[in-house]
Amino acid sequence: MIQGKTAIVLLLCVVGASSLEAASPFIELAGDALLHKASQVILPARIAAFQREGTRIYGSAGKDISAEYDLDMLIRGDVYVYPVGAYGKDFKSEVNIQQDAIRKLNKSVKLISQTRVQLRQDGKPIPGLRAEYQLTRALFDSQSRRCGSQFYLFQTGKWFIACRFSYPLEKSAAANQHITSFLSQWRWRKGSRPSGDRARPSEGVLRKVQRVVGQLMRTHFA
Repeated sequence: MIQGKTAIVLLLCVVGASSLEAASPFIELAGDALLHKASQVILPARIAAFQREGTRIYGSAGKDISAEYDLDMLIRGDVYVYPVGAYGKDFKSEVNIQQDAIRKLNKSVKLISQTRVQLRQDGKPIPGLRAEYQLTRALFDSQSRRCGSQFYLFQTGKWFIACRFSYPLEKSAAANQHITSFLSQWRWRKGSRPSGDRARPSEGVLRKVQRVVGQLMRTHFA
């Protein structure tokens, strides 16, 4: 009877792991990249000199997410992916909402410039907006530091993609170069695709456990 109980526990553990995996908004790709299932946006482990440090899920059944991308102790970057209508009903209202949030979450905020920008993804132009600020905020090991900050907003179909970068104000020239590289090298929907082993890892494990359960049950009742 102990063998039978052990087999059942193993099976329940695998089923539980499969449920957790299904609930995740991400699929792991080759090279430690992540695919956001709802938007099909790819979040690579590295973009230019930036390293992905973590992800966050805000709600909306995993449709509203972010990823932190840092460059050493120089630049703090955050990428946000969320559906149109989650906050603003259109591009203009979303810009207003996000800029209002920047003013509320930081101190001594000064808007330096605001311009239209354009990226190319899959050979197609993606129009967007760039706003540059000077503001005071916590940054890495400093609780309060005067920073340069850049905010980008793009709309691709029914999805907004926003980026925020903050860096020491005196490092603005170097930061600008790195941020330009980040935006030009990030391919939202290009690059690696799910590998067969990593896209469905629990399927094979479940089959193996089922075989083990069958063997244990046959041994027990023999």
